[in-house]
Amino acid sequence: MGELGAIRSYAYWSDRRIRDIASANGIALERRVSWKAKTASIPLIGGLEFAQEARTLDRAEVARRIETAIGDLAVEDFVTPPPAVFAKGVGRVEFAQFTGGIEKRQGVVMYASTRSSTGVRVDVCMFGSLENTADYVGGSDKPPEGWSSSAARAIALYIRSRGTINNSQWDDPESLAVEALKIATEQGVTGTWDEHEDKPWTRGFTLGHATESEWFAQIYSDVVLDKDRWTFDRDGGISPDVERILIGAPLWVRTPGAHAVTRYRDLRRGSDGEHDGRLLPGLDGQRLRR
Repeated sequence: MGELGAIRSYAYWSDRRIRDIASANGIALERRVSWKAKTASIPLIGGLEFAQEARTLDRAEVARRIETAIGDLAVEDFVTPPPAVFAKGVGRVEFAQFTGGIEKRQGVVMYASTRSSTGVRVDVCMFGSLENTADYVGGSDKPPEGWSSSAARAIALYIRSRGTINNSQWDDPESLAVEALKIATEQGVTGTWDEHEDKPWTRGFTLGHATESEWFAQIYSDVVLDKDRWTFDRDGGISPDVERILIGAPLWVRTPGAHAVTRYRDLRRGSDGEHDGRLLPGLDGQRLRR
């Protein structure tokens, strides 16, 4: 992932999670680069004593080592059946506050959608800490509130337990995945969906989105939906053609820079949440559509 010579910024970086994974898998996140020489103290006998000092790697090198160590375990083209343990992709990533969890710290939910080389639509819901979000994507913003999910606590517990605890009423993987996707795509909606379609900045809790961004996540749930069980109409945030849903926790989201980010606070200013819906900054003339 990434391009040689390109400048990248990290819209999200989970140092704790990255170091946990590195420690559990023997991935070194320090390098010894500083050498010093010392002449031996015995007269007429020369000698050198070398010592190394550890130095923490920068984020780009840490990310490279993690990706290299995990290798093919990180699924990018979803042509293989579940479960994926890690997943990565490049594209648009949406950021919103995640409320109603089990901790006092404010959470963040990131949403990405991709298609496999065989055409299968895969939606990815990544839940993390708002503290790990860069300010230029709106981590410190206070967006308007709205509808929040009654499944938020169950999702938060599921993420904190690394996918091992689900004692909620959504006690099967598909039900929990659908609730997570509702949080990622519909949380904060007030009124009718028509009022918010193509205008995500009007939805409560939303912070912004980044285009052409690289995301890397640890996955706790990976389900293929039963088509006979689930149908989604277009009067809502879930696309009718979604076939596979992933729930996980992001390690990082890397953007081409702040210019690739649309911060919804800026669209709300002076317009009371309204916008003409034509072209948005940073989208190269593309309209906002799922």
